[in-house]
Amino acid sequence: MAQLIDICNRALALIAAGQIADLAEGSIEAREAARFAPSLLAELADWADWPFARARVVLAQVANDRPAEWLFAYALPTAMARPIAVRAVEADAASLPLGGPFPFPVQDALPLAFLCEGGRLYTNVETAALVYVRGNLGAAELPPLVARAFELELAARLAIPVKKDASAAQSLSQAAELARQRAIAAEANKPSARPARFVSEAEMARAGVSFPGEWA
Repeated sequence: MAQLIDICNRALALIAAGQIADLAEGSIEAREAARFAPSLLAELADWADWPFARARVVLAQVANDRPAEWLFAYALPTAMARPIAVRAVEADAASLPLGGPFPFPVQDALPLAFLCEGGRLYTNVETAALVYVRGNLGAAELPPLVARAFELELAARLAIPVKKDASAAQSLSQAAELARQRAIAAEANKPSARPARFVSEAEMARAGVSFPGEWA
């Protein structure tokens, strides 16, 4: 995976600007790269629910200032960029099915309600964990297609302050948007889990499977 200085130099190459050895050096290329690259890296966390940037943490309860609306309030993780899902912290499972016509984890079948607002997470889940996208991403974590989209977007932002080239900024911005869409699609299509196959009630019945209370 590329380091931030490598991505900056590739972005500078796209606008025919000089290369840099360090973001702290005195050149205009380094100064502008240092201005735009870190903020763009933070912005990248908001582009999508990147699988490579997901994290999970058990939340700490705080005073609930909305008790008429939610049962519990929790402090948000400082590194959170985007919340994805709330999970109830439960006891370890004694046994679990190997597969079947239901999601894994089963909590995906009934997404747990929550609200992130004012620096707190509100939910009716006692002892909650949060699945979220981290905002403290490093350049070395970026998969190749995401790094390419980052590089093109950085080049678009550097074109005017470094080269005074509005035409290059516009064309690179368009290329960056296409690269971003490609990166988001590629990450979403990576087989991170085997999806559940839908099984009809008739097929389940033929297999001798029924649900408690189904025929009551």
